[in-house]
Amino acid sequence: MKILYSWLKDFIDLDLTPEELAGKLTVLGMEVEEIKKTGADFDDIYAAKIVKINAHPNSEKLHLVDLETKDGAKRVVCGAQNIAEGQTVPLANVGSRLGKIYLKPAEIRGVVSEGMLCSADELGLAAERQKGIMILDPKIPVGTDVKTLYGKADAIFEVSLTPNRPDLMSHLGIARELSVLLNLPLKKKEWKKYKGEGPALKINIHTQDDGCARYTGRIIRGVKNTESPAWMKERLLAMGVNPKNALVDITNYVLFEIGHPMHAFDLNHLEGGEINVRWAQENENFLALDDTQRTLTPQSLVIADGKKAVALAGVMGGKGDSILPETKDIFLEGAYFYPPCINKTSKKFALSTESSQRFERGVDIEGCLNSIEMATALVLEICGGEPSEINDVYPNPYRPAQIEFKPEDLEKILGMEIDRERLKDIFGRLGADLRISDSGAWLFTPGSYRRDLNHKWDLAEEAARYIGLENLASDGDGTTHATLYFGENPKAVDIGEKFSDALAGLGFYECKNFDFVSQKDLNLFSFSDKTAVEIKNPLADGMEFLRPNLLMSLLKNIALNQNFGRHDLALFEYGKTFSLQKGFPLETFSLGAVMCGKTPREKFFMNPQCKVGFYGLKGAAENILRDFEGVTFQPSKSAPSYMHPKICMDILLNNKKIGFLGQVHPLTLKAYDIKQEVYAFEFDVKNLEKLFDAQQFKKAREISAFPASKRDLSVVIDKNITFDKVRQALKAAAPDTKYNLTDLYQGSNLPEGKKSITLSFDFISKEKTLTDAEVNKAVEAILAKLKTDLGAELR
Repeated sequence: MKILYSWLKDFIDLDLTPEELAGKLTVLGMEVEEIKKTGADFDDIYAAKIVKINAHPNSEKLHLVDLETKDGAKRVVCGAQNIAEGQTVPLANVGSRLGKIYLKPAEIRGVVSEGMLCSADELGLAAERQKGIMILDPKIPVGTDVKTLYGKADAIFEVSLTPNRPDLMSHLGIARELSVLLNLPLKKKEWKKYKGEGPALKINIHTQDDGCARYTGRIIRGVKNTESPAWMKERLLAMGVNPKNALVDITNYVLFEIGHPMHAFDLNHLEGGEINVRWAQENENFLALDDTQRTLTPQSLVIADGKKAVALAGVMGGKGDSILPETKDIFLEGAYFYPPCINKTSKKFALSTESSQRFERGVDIEGCLNSIEMATALVLEICGGEPSEINDVYPNPYRPAQIEFKPEDLEKILGMEIDRERLKDIFGRLGADLRISDSGAWLFTPGSYRRDLNHKWDLAEEAARYIGLENLASDGDGTTHATLYFGENPKAVDIGEKFSDALAGLGFYECKNFDFVSQKDLNLFSFSDKTAVEIKNPLADGMEFLRPNLLMSLLKNIALNQNFGRHDLALFEYGKTFSLQKGFPLETFSLGAVMCGKTPREKFFMNPQCKVGFYGLKGAAENILRDFEGVTFQPSKSAPSYMHPKICMDILLNNKKIGFLGQVHPLTLKAYDIKQEVYAFEFDVKNLEKLFDAQQFKKAREISAFPASKRDLSVVIDKNITFDKVRQALKAAAPDTKYNLTDLYQGSNLPEGKKSITLSFDFISKEKTLTDAEVNKAVEAILAKLKTDLGAELR
């Protein structure tokens, strides 16, 4: 959004440089992307002609320049290398103003300089430092005021706003913010209000619940659609809008000044003597101002006369009822349309306008009448005419919610004491009303343009913005103390970021893919199109369905990397997956990861690369799931068709399957032209979120200061005993003891149906160094538990 500095000054007296103003806007939470300076910000700079150039007696780089000026001959000292005799240049005399600087008498290397020759950046006509003096047109007469060659100094700010602040999408809105921050009065523009004679058009709102909450209109007859005055055209050009004619320009001017979009219709093209705000009819045709014919649907809100649609509400007017140079009678519209409604229309037709950008964020519903009054005053001033009465249809007037709080509440949130008078000033300027009850509670009613203020947390944020985040009090060590609050349902936390951080820490790279897949993908993964969500209007071929899992997207990532010579990969994605349940689409969040090739060489500098495999991926899955009780891994009894039937495990949560882990089926890889083994896991995250509680903090484990005692234990167990059962027995016998499986042996020298495993233990205490007797006792306890639960025998 563009903001013109001089336009802001209509509402607030500012004495800041453009750079200083940009800093204030940044403090308020707006991102200033660019400052474009225009015009001349200087006084008493006149054209002079160089008559002669002499060397400076005390410097090799300086010159003595003799000039012909409006006040006679003068000499200045100059170091520029681009000057030459006969040139016309800008001369600043003693007392001339350059921005905020006034030129003082100067003696340079022993020679008095009677002024200064100026470069373009010194005059404020160039954004960057210039190497030489500004050379003027030689036809410019000596003594010409250089300021007359350029427009008045101004600055255009390109500002980026957050979606929740539509009130800032105007010069009035920005001025309101600065008024609170700088403690300056906000100047109110008073427009002459015309009662008008005769009725306006009849207005019927057929969509007041979810389409239009307020519609205001007025007729003005006998206007002369002339050219807009120069001041209006200059301001609109600064906003990037080409002036057309006075009636159209006035509606645009109102939008940029107070932020309320308007529209003007040619009254003589409206039929039926009424305005209807309704949903479009199925396949209703509409020719917009951009000369594009559009076919509407019942989800599109339109403004219609007695017979046809004349505007796509909040987005764009119709061609047939547009303002023309010969227009004599007009109907002015000021309305409030519900943001979701305008957002859907704008996106459906890929049509974003200055009006739609404001309506889809939410304009001030109380600004409808003010916009009509302002536009009326401007029309009558510039074009003349006779206004009718105003027809204001407002079925359910807006009633702002009152926020009750105490200053102590805000201090607890921010962790600092706040001056009460400053707080009164902030909220007094910010809201429509501020009262203090007998009990000491503050009752704040926000203005209708600030619908984002709903509770004390919002008010704490506002106080912090205006006081300045950099001014939040801190202790001597630089820390700030605030009270930590949890939401009403802290368990409903999206833990995708937790998993993503963990996998990234393990060396995986994150992928972001589209949610769309093809019929071919579904067939390769044996998904029926009856259980997949089909898209009615796919963006392109191969995007006809919403993906039922993440693996098909990740395999495409591997194939793409493989084509560029990247074969050693560890990738993951956290995203949505979709399915049909009883005929209705269901979406959930899943986490998927794949590994293939070898371990990255740069991460194992002194060791040879090793081939990644099943256990490497299983270790990654166990790592990120270790904090969740009830998660286990079991060999799949029925592996998915796209996974290897013999190398696949189910990921279980309390014995309920939530995912899979294993080797991707070779035939699946062949279909994607992947020429190496791929290992993958994927599981549903939503089921795990229910177990996550943000209030249950896991404390960091204290590291023992004493050495560990190592022991190896080899036992013989039945072949059909899984390691998960071994793990459960070890957890019961020695819950705090660290161990690793270091060897698995199946072969000769063992009884039939047996296998041997070797476990390496680290025994350590936080209180002391363990004796051999204590360690041996712990080993005996572990062996006894393995023997009791699993029938293990010491090898």
